Amino acid sequence: MDTELGEVYDAARAVLGPDTFFLFSADHGAQWPFAKWTLYDAGIRTPMIAVWPGKVAAAARSDAMVSWVDLLPTLIEVGGGQAPPRLDGRSFAGVLLGRTTTHRDRIFTTHTSDPPMNVYPMRSVRTTDWKYIRNLQPSRTFTTHIDRGKPVDGAGYFASWRDKAATDPAAAAVVARYHQRPAEELYDLRADPEELQNLASDPRHAGQLRTLRAELDAWMTANGDQGRVPGEP
Repeated sequence: MDTELGEVYDAARAVLGPDTFFLFSADHGAQWPFAKWTLYDAGIRTPMIAVWPGKVAAAARSDAMVSWVDLLPTLIEVGGGQAPPRLDGRSFAGVLLGRTTTHRDRIFTTHTSDPPMNVYPMRSVRTTDWKYIRNLQPSRTFTTHIDRGKPVDGAGYFASWRDKAATDPAAAAVVARYHQRPAEELYDLRADPEELQNLASDPRHAGQLRTLRAELDAWMTANGDQGRVPGEP
């Protein structure tokens, strides 16, 4: 993949010239359980590489939080334009050009359906330190191509998970957690970056839960998100 990405970049420069802004990303995180089709970090964090000789510092890294809705206004600014205020996103050109090191203080993410197997509506808000996930239909069983599709989709290795779960209680607990999601999930990302300890029912974090719950409610209302689901999970 690295070689092919370099070939694409070289081809773009050959046609467009050296002053070419090159931005590479992906459409989702890793295709593994608790990753693709989920709102855990393994599913919503994607690679992003930006190259612009003389303007974007080579080999620089940033932990600024950006969202896909920010891509269009960023491209508009990089191209010399001004993004209209009606756009949902905000340009992060300042991060790329080294004018600032921060962008968003929270990211909202969604997954609703990718029929026929990946129908399970969920919403989340992520800050630097915390993640709140709301599963809109927790009574349903979570399934995806990974556990129901063809071997090329991952069903081949997920069968080994089921086999292990038949005799290993720890493996059985992991498979159960994959299929059955609670109504709410709350994670301390500093202490638990793998999002394994759901703190939603911990009274010590009730204030954090209320805050993020209210923020997600407000965001859904502002965006007309009524949580409707096309099809059945």
